[in-house]
Amino acid sequence: MTKIFSYSFPLASFPLTPPVAPAPAEQLHVYGYTEFLIDLAGHWKQVQSSTHNTITFHSDAHAAVLIISVDSYEIPREKAQAVAEQCIASRIGALEQAAPGRVDVLRQSIRPHSGGVGLELSFVAETPKEVYIYLGHVTSRKVLNLSLVGKPGRQAAVALFDKTIANYRPKFP
Repeated sequence: MTKIFSYSFPLASFPLTPPVAPAPAEQLHVYGYTEFLIDLAGHWKQVQSSTHNTITFHSDAHAAVLIISVDSYEIPREKAQAVAEQCIASRIGALEQAAPGRVDVLRQSIRPHSGGVGLELSFVAETPKEVYIYLGHVTSRKVLNLSLVGKPGRQAAVALFDKTIANYRPKFP
């Protein structure tokens, strides 16, 4: 008998199931302000803030709050490091007042901004009830602050922060 077909290739190279369709792109809402732009998913809702220089968003989907504030100052280059250190110390101090003896600062840093416009400061801290992730910028004319406060769970909070910060565009200086 004569062979008509030869199946010398591996069958595994032809999947029998159709490929999974990519998830539809998440619709983002652009929030534009004089000092920054941020694109946020629909689950983030802007809530009223008690101060004129602060914008607050809340996500029921993630049980998280995003707070962005701007303080305008004339900051000489030689004083920028001290301003950055004070900014981090005062924020961590406020957490410690709210949860005495229960704040664990996991990481903090102050370094030159990659664009050369000042300093970038950050810290991650947690209490038994919440995770705090902070990113700030000290420039010659302002201190720009972004904080994410989420429910316990470092990995989930960091993933949410990373996803959110990818669509955050501060305006410098």
